[in-house]
Amino acid sequence: MKIALLQLNPRLGDPEGNGRRIELAYAEAVAGGADLVLAPELAVPGYPLEDRLWEAGVRRRIEAESHRLAALTGPVPLLFGTARPAPTGRLWNELWWCEGGSLRHCAHKRVLPSYDIFDEHRYFEPDPSPEPLVSYLGHRVGLSVCEDLWADPQLGNLPVGYGVDPIADLAEAGATLIVNASASPTALGSWLPPGRNAPWAIPSKDAQRQRLLPGLAQKHGIPIAFASRVGADSWLLFDGGSGLAFPDGRWQGGELFHEGTILVDTGAPGGTWPAVEDGPWLHRALVTGIRDNAAKQGLQAVVLGLSGGIDSAVLAALAVEALGPDRVLGVTLPTRFSSAESSTFALGQAQRLGMGCLALDADAPFAGFAEALAKALPGRAFGLTDENLQSRCRGSLLMALTSEPEIHRRLGTDRVAVVNTGNKSEAATGYFTLYGDGIGAFSPLGDCLKARVYALAHDLGEAVPRAVIDRPPTAELRPGQTDEASLLPYAQLDAILGAVLEAQRPEEGLGEDLALLLEGDTLAQARAALPRILGLLRRTEFKRRQLPFAFKVSPKAFGAGRRIPLTAP
Repeated sequence: MKIALLQLNPRLGDPEGNGRRIELAYAEAVAGGADLVLAPELAVPGYPLEDRLWEAGVRRRIEAESHRLAALTGPVPLLFGTARPAPTGRLWNELWWCEGGSLRHCAHKRVLPSYDIFDEHRYFEPDPSPEPLVSYLGHRVGLSVCEDLWADPQLGNLPVGYGVDPIADLAEAGATLIVNASASPTALGSWLPPGRNAPWAIPSKDAQRQRLLPGLAQKHGIPIAFASRVGADSWLLFDGGSGLAFPDGRWQGGELFHEGTILVDTGAPGGTWPAVEDGPWLHRALVTGIRDNAAKQGLQAVVLGLSGGIDSAVLAALAVEALGPDRVLGVTLPTRFSSAESSTFALGQAQRLGMGCLALDADAPFAGFAEALAKALPGRAFGLTDENLQSRCRGSLLMALTSEPEIHRRLGTDRVAVVNTGNKSEAATGYFTLYGDGIGAFSPLGDCLKARVYALAHDLGEAVPRAVIDRPPTAELRPGQTDEASLLPYAQLDAILGAVLEAQRPEEGLGEDLALLLEGDTLAQARAALPRILGLLRRTEFKRRQLPFAFKVSPKAFGAGRRIPLTAP
């Protein structure tokens, strides 16, 4: 059987637009010889639509578009994910089998994830009953939706147990082919220092799929067709990963992050699972996140503080790749503590990338604030207040540019936003200024530990100047300041954060965990710094609540998947 897997990038809350995409892809797949066409989970409304699912008008539009799609089908079945009201007032998360102009079969999602970023019990009703099989072209086809695949207690590798195993139920009922419509967010594994390993490290989503899909096909002796969405919506990234797993471990699949149709054939030979390297995956994921979030939020250009440092240099290169050089404006914002090389590096990179660069004097407004404080508080000394004031002056100037007509003229649009340049290591320790460098519409690097930012810089080649990579990172808010002197050497800091945040290791055993990641003096320093770093992590939760959302590229990001009370000790 030839199965067309529609790897789509839907628009949330646009069932009519998504329906047109499905309709076009279905027609092309049928013309290309497909025997069956499978679209992702909730392909009609888009996933995750969150509380817009409560809107009666949105529900009616979803159901109307789903029936329109059903009516246009011919003898080749079209399977797609949609939603309809359940008797409880919540919704069924459904997979429709449409054929010959009507809805012929419907399967409900049986297990609903409610961990990490998932909160599906808020919207959907689980269906405890096994779904009937569909006879088609000599096959007995079992229908399943996303998390139904992950419920296997040996292969699912989840932090929760469901007590049911939908795939095992389909196999026991006699399925000879299983199809799964999915919309599975993706991420890298928990960060480890290069060359290190740990038994508790969390693997990447691709590695988990590699274990799960061929593993289930082998375990039950049944091929499994998997269609998942691509693109980015808010903090979530989807790389697709659609394909066909065979009982002998072979795999037919398509390109990650590619929107299009993947034609697989149960009667054709498969191959090995393609290798996915962290660096190229992260590069493509972040470019996708910037491009899709800008487009889907109605933004057409971005402004960012171009400091001559590593974070802003990496983000500038990614933004130019995502939006084009004419739609990215870098801004240098020197104060009295900024080095001449910072502006030189920033201007040089902007010229190399072909993007605009504007110089604004941030020292003038800082001097005004400092003078106002000095008048009210005679004899006050320079300190942290002044460091934060510089950052807030920079933030205010960046925000001012987004509404300036001359900037709109230069960028060719008035749909302009500031993009945040911060990274996860800074966010975790509170090493940023609220209403200063904490501003922005979204934070592409906000779930990247500093080590991953440096790795990206190397992968980006000439787009990031070597001099920027080699210089010690500094906020330049006081004489002689460096990040690592204020915090901890990033190699040690990221080892701590990779274990406690991304791998979610218990604090009580972190000292032993670090012995797998570090050695010698670096291990001793990291262990000695543990109480201070963990204290910063706890005390700065209120600051992170006010940061722009970060693109989730790790197993545990700040945001919806990590809910820590502000008042907990």
